[in-house]
Amino acid sequence: MNDITTNIENLKFDLEKAKNYFFKTLKNLEGTIHIYTHIDADGISSGAILGKALYRANLPFQITVLRQLEREEIIQITENDYNNFLIFSDFGSGQYLELQEKLTNNDHNIHFLILDHHFPQHIANKEDFNSINDVYQKTKPWHLNPYFYGIDGSIEISGAGMSYYFAKCLNENNVDMSPVAIIGAIGDIQNQGPNKSFLGLNSLILEEAKNNGYIEIIDDLNFSSIKPLNEAIAYSSEITLPGLSKDVNKTLKFLQTLGILMEDSEGNIRTLYDLNNDEKQKLSSGIIEFSTVTLDIEPNQIIEKLIVNRYLLKKEISFPKLYDSNEFSNLLNACGRSNNASLGIALAMGDRQNAYEQSQVILKKYKKLLRQSMIWLRENEKIQHKEYIQYFYGEEQIPENIIGTIASMLVFSKDDVIDLTKPIFGIAIREDEDVYKISGRADEQIVKKGINLSEAIREALKLSGLNALGGGHPPAAGTKVPVEKIDIFIDNCNKVIKKQLKRFD
Repeated sequence: MNDITTNIENLKFDLEKAKNYFFKTLKNLEGTIHIYTHIDADGISSGAILGKALYRANLPFQITVLRQLEREEIIQITENDYNNFLIFSDFGSGQYLELQEKLTNNDHNIHFLILDHHFPQHIANKEDFNSINDVYQKTKPWHLNPYFYGIDGSIEISGAGMSYYFAKCLNENNVDMSPVAIIGAIGDIQNQGPNKSFLGLNSLILEEAKNNGYIEIIDDLNFSSIKPLNEAIAYSSEITLPGLSKDVNKTLKFLQTLGILMEDSEGNIRTLYDLNNDEKQKLSSGIIEFSTVTLDIEPNQIIEKLIVNRYLLKKEISFPKLYDSNEFSNLLNACGRSNNASLGIALAMGDRQNAYEQSQVILKKYKKLLRQSMIWLRENEKIQHKEYIQYFYGEEQIPENIIGTIASMLVFSKDDVIDLTKPIFGIAIREDEDVYKISGRADEQIVKKGINLSEAIREALKLSGLNALGGGHPPAAGTKVPVEKIDIFIDNCNKVIKKQLKRFD
């Protein structure tokens, strides 16, 4: 039996123990089950999977979506949930010591379960095997985390995946929530294998979804499937075509030269979703020819980015804006980030009536806000630089809920407005507190060189004399910082990143 198989078997063994602990504890409780989850697509997917599983088990539950799980939230939870069983999904590992301290004291002794994929508290490196094993031994059966089993939580399984495995342990029929686990993984950008394939446990979840007829995997062009086709090509975040990129009119003319019409017989604007196979072949050949002849790019270089796996949700074929799992994930993220998380939960649990129509209005507004924020950053030259990091303030334009999304867009769009050799930190004021929300992001190339933002943020907090919770993954992490401490925190981030880079020189 190889190591991967052994790791999975160990996880499944502990899932059974967690299930037994869950049901045994429920027998002695009078309250309900309260699920706490994060506001992003992965968190909403996680909460929806658990909610559907509990609904099927005829167990009373409620779901609360939080922007972060911080000390203040944990104190409030302690005061309000003393008679409930709590499940923390897509967060909790980075706060497990506070949860253990506050929830299991003599006054309350609240029972809870953590289903998370982020680094456990005080751990920022997956090679720190001894510390990870120490946390594992001290926190079972109520703490399930992929790092306990040698599984990388940043690329091999998401919070939704961990919730899915627990749901399937409760009832094998919950295999029909496998597409939602994939949607959550896409939300956390975990389809990082060749041609946007999945790795590790995510690939096994995908296989289950495929084998049960829930997902179809096709080779497709790497453009949005629902934007007008010329816009999808012009504003692609991954395929840059000088002469076409960021110019919808030139892209429209390019499509016309290929004989691809932008309107159907009824005058509707066409998207990639509307093209037949012959038209897609014309488009891919045209782009390859344009790239090789006009831009002098090797064909294999453009093909690697141009052709990707697309994951189609077969039961959503009547809902074009949910049919593509990427678009479904974007929709959940829009709901969560615009204070409409309950709508996202309803969608992910299967509501296709009012929730679907309402979500389309929200998505339109959300995309407009993202677009305006990116334009504002560029036109007003808001990116500030230190020697080893760069950062920007959201000011009145970019609210806390989307500061991390904007930071991610800057990195993944490969936009020349930022320097990809440095991590970037987005800083947004919190409306109801005198603090800044910090979201750090780093390009994969500098993560490979030793940048670890989870570790950097925790160390910078310590150097700044701050006791806030913080962490995440090497390429993406966050925390909060008092307004009066922001300058010293940014300076310390710069120092820590410098040290990380020197460590691997």
